[in-house]
Amino acid sequence: MLERMKELPKTWQGLWHRTLLEKRGAGSLTNDRPAQVYWLQTGLWHADLRIPEDRPDFAGVSSLAGCSLEQLRFIAGQEGFCGVTRVEGHICTWSRLFDLNPGTALDVARMRFEREDFIVETGIAEDYTEHWECLAGSRPAQDLPQAVCAELDGIFLASGNWAVQIILRGDAPEDIDLYTEPGSRSREHLLWQASLALTLCERTPQGWIARLSTHPWLEGQALAGTGGETGCA
Repeated sequence: MLERMKELPKTWQGLWHRTLLEKRGAGSLTNDRPAQVYWLQTGLWHADLRIPEDRPDFAGVSSLAGCSLEQLRFIAGQEGFCGVTRVEGHICTWSRLFDLNPGTALDVARMRFEREDFIVETGIAEDYTEHWECLAGSRPAQDLPQAVCAELDGIFLASGNWAVQIILRGDAPEDIDLYTEPGSRSREHLLWQASLALTLCERTPQGWIARLSTHPWLEGQALAGTGGETGCA
């Protein structure tokens, strides 16, 4: 089925930074909590991560196992997802195949290009407006090809000098329910839920460097063994 989906035009592809959110009603599709928000779009696949600005201190933490219950709740409560994108006219639908903290609303919006590097998004399932600006150096190019790579434990999406690495969760335990009240989730539940990690990376002369991640301890580190270095597409 994915092979039959039409690739998005090049104007859609790249790393987009959200510069404005106006939310005019209740809903769970987008959170108006101040955050750093990035959306990376390839020809078919997308990744989106939203890191709240009130992130607690993770000094001394180097893994999920070392997180307190409060820290695990924060990580599991972030917004981050990956999936495929379909555009029909001005309507864009993001099918979230892997979602850190899923909601119940359909992610579909009207998209208007004010400029080649500036999009105004207007929600359909929920009443909101978002502004997106494309980062310089993130467009696909001949010498910096896109990569959409399936790895042993995840997915690597790259466009130009930017990429998102997605580490997938393992199989869900039988008693897992992602739609229970967050405060009632056990440590074991949170450890599994938070194991889905999305990391925004920049290509440098030293390789891919993590700039922003749902796992804070990864930031500033070099990524080893990513698909983007193997040239797969």
